Amino acid sequence: MTYLQVAPVLVLWAVVAIRLLGLRYGWKAGVLPAVSAVAIAGTLNIDPVYLAVDQALGGRNVLNLVIHLLVGAGMTDLSRLLLQVTGRGRRVKVLLAVGLVLGAAQIVLLAVSDTRGSAASFTDTFGNIPTIAWYQTMFFAWFAMICGYTAVEMMRRNRRGESRAFRIGFDVLGLGCFTGVAAAVLKMIQIGMELNGITDSGGPQAVAYQVLLALMIMSFAVGFILPSSERIKATFRVRGQRAQDIAALRPIVARLVQTPQGRSSIGAAQIFLGDRPSKDQLYRWFIFIGDVRVLDPTLLSPQETTIIDEIGTRIEHNGSPVQRPAGAGR
Repeated sequence: MTYLQVAPVLVLWAVVAIRLLGLRYGWKAGVLPAVSAVAIAGTLNIDPVYLAVDQALGGRNVLNLVIHLLVGAGMTDLSRLLLQVTGRGRRVKVLLAVGLVLGAAQIVLLAVSDTRGSAASFTDTFGNIPTIAWYQTMFFAWFAMICGYTAVEMMRRNRRGESRAFRIGFDVLGLGCFTGVAAAVLKMIQIGMELNGITDSGGPQAVAYQVLLALMIMSFAVGFILPSSERIKATFRVRGQRAQDIAALRPIVARLVQTPQGRSSIGAAQIFLGDRPSKDQLYRWFIFIGDVRVLDPTLLSPQETTIIDEIGTRIEHNGSPVQRPAGAGR
């Protein structure tokens, strides 16, 4: 059972690591906070970790509530982001409002229940208490509602214009959400059995729930990693092309800085001739060459002009974050 808890959590942390790597290349945080919340909750839910942390908190299973709130908040935020990207987020505010109400209700239900004694198998240990049965049911109903709504809306999205990796990734995410619904329904059946005195501790139903939960998390990981991997490949392609462009411009810049026109433009363009394959260096070199070209177009050969025009087209396509320095070209 512990393996079924650990493996999906490791995959979730791999997704977090990829998103953190993406921040270095200008990615937005995006799903990072939401996936991090679910990964933390999954880590805390591993049996030995749960028992150690909950005992440190007083042994009243308050950690179970913390895990519920982390998963609920993370899944709601994931739903919001996914539906925002696919243009299907019309009722996300309703999901958020329902989640806040159910979260508050769970806090009250746990507070009025006697749950002394840390229990990794929380449902098996306390499921016969009516308030805990409601507490558990509310969480899994919330979870099923988020997953179900997200899955349906994602499957109904307009797929036109999506890349292959994006399309497959989001379809896998949708299937993962359906798997989450199945896991939540199975768990609610187990809660009902416990309330009626039928225990399934370690039985086939409990194992099936863990398997479905693991499949859901694996699907989420694959769904997020596929578009991310395409972005990472594109980032490295751009970096490789930028290095080639800088190598092509270096001899041109080195020659032009020796000319009177180059010396008059080099201060405004803040030229640095060292080996620094960055966006700034490429854009500043391009601006410098453009200034010299305005002053005397004959300084560039036809072949050099072709190279510069091709690089200019790529810069225009990728967008330049560098503003033209004041006074350049004057």
